[in-house]
Amino acid sequence: MPAITVKSIELSDIQKKVLAKKYVEIFSEITNVPKDRVYIFFDGHELENVGTAGIRFSDHPSKAWSKFTEEDWSKNPEIVAKIKEVGGI
Repeated sequence: MPAITVKSIELSDIQKKVLAKKYVEIFSEITNVPKDRVYIFFDGHELENVGTAGIRFSDHPSKAWSKFTEEDWSKNPEIVAKIKEVGGI
């Protein structure tokens, strides 16, 4: 059973769906392992537990789309359309 582990700040459900679909498709295509035999694990870390340059993200949130900024990004129709297009959802 091959496994893919994604370590990041917490992701939104839509991001996980898109990433799972794409990662598994690519892995299966390259290795010829059936998609239903490829496992994907999301290891999301809360902003309080991640930081850079000595500053926690919870103290200085990133502008990247994550579970924590999903509401802001969901108001941008271009981003929503692109995610749906790329993810085929």
